[in-house]
Amino acid sequence: CTKNFQASNLSNGVYLPVLSMTNDQNLDLIERHILFDNPNEWTIASGLGRDWPDGRAIYANVSDIQSQTPDFMIWINEEDHLRIMTLKKGGDIQGAFTSLMNGVRELERELQLRGWHFAKDPRLGYLVSCPTNVGTTMRASVHVRLVNLGKLPGFFQLVQRLKLEARGKYGETDRQYTGVFDISNAERLGKSEVTLINIMVEGVAKLIQIERQLENGESVNIDEIAKA
Repeated sequence: CTKNFQASNLSNGVYLPVLSMTNDQNLDLIERHILFDNPNEWTIASGLGRDWPDGRAIYANVSDIQSQTPDFMIWINEEDHLRIMTLKKGGDIQGAFTSLMNGVRELERELQLRGWHFAKDPRLGYLVSCPTNVGTTMRASVHVRLVNLGKLPGFFQLVQRLKLEARGKYGETDRQYTGVFDISNAERLGKSEVTLINIMVEGVAKLIQIERQLENGESVNIDEIAKA
């Protein structure tokens, strides 16, 4: 499918099966956060790591994945059959979303030409391996430095009240405190992609506002913020 992509930023990409990688290449791509991790005991126990690494691959919109960093990627058979991602530096959320949708449309067109389509339930939406992602399946996130706010008791409860989710900079298994958080929409089901992005943008703006108040020495009671 990917060799027939028509968009200028996608047409010269590389498709690389995990089986064709050397150990050094595999570890390098994982450490650069371009490739998914190898399975742990949880993914093996659930069956998601069955026959690893057979059938696993990555598509990236660069001609040389060893020397270049892609901003559009598709992970194949990591946990889901497909995981489609756009990564952008800066705060251009709309640009990142547009790039993602262009890539999704390119892939969907090629799948439909072959008689395939994304798995979708008329009531629930798109179906994936993790129940928490059923619906839009979209996770929109930004990395935000919240050095002061992130240390306060009640920070994660505040994030939940804003209908967001906070992870470490390098994902849900990152337990090292750096002051930088990966903030994303917590919901996937029952709302449109645009609505979920707006929830994330407005929530992150509120977190940044509180962080600036703390930087200026102001007293902030975060337990009273965003209460229903």
